[in-house]
Amino acid sequence: MSRPREFEVDRALRDAAEVFRVKGYHAASLEDLIAGTGLAKGSLYKAFHDKKSLFLGALDLYARESRDRFEESLTAPGSPVAAIRQALLGYIERARVGSGNAGCLITNTAVELGAQDDEIAAQVRASFERRVVLFEAAVRRAQAAGEIPPQKDPRVLAEFLELTVQGLRVLLKSSTDETALRRSVDVAVSALT
Repeated sequence: MSRPREFEVDRALRDAAEVFRVKGYHAASLEDLIAGTGLAKGSLYKAFHDKKSLFLGALDLYARESRDRFEESLTAPGSPVAAIRQALLGYIERARVGSGNAGCLITNTAVELGAQDDEIAAQVRASFERRVVLFEAAVRRAQAAGEIPPQKDPRVLAEFLELTVQGLRVLLKSSTDETALRRSVDVAVSALT
């Protein structure tokens, strides 16, 4: 009979995601991951086998939790356009707490590893696509509510909104003035209507 794991896998993945988010994949050392997760080297390797497996697990959990939080924001009661605006502003607000300038693990991964590893690139693309699908559904709700003209293509608007998200995430890493970012969100939202 095998011994039960003495740690929660999701917690270890969340902790590892934070290390990777702050340091990046290549710069995150084994020592960083041990310190960040609180796991012994043997436990880390037994559970995750290698750095890439740990990274993929951390990226997947980060993407799922981010998507769930994003979907909740987009489907808030009331005006769909207001929900889209608040979802975009949420990126700015979350960057103010903790190590916000470290950026988003998904965006950071796209920049650092997107062209180097097909498996990681596929996971990043899937994350971007899931957000586009959520934006598209919100745009369609806004069209049904009469907030966005029906002749505008929901998919194109959703792709534009995802581009806005990625721009916000990159600019937030450079400590861009929050007022300028909020104005950009306002311009993006006004382009919908």
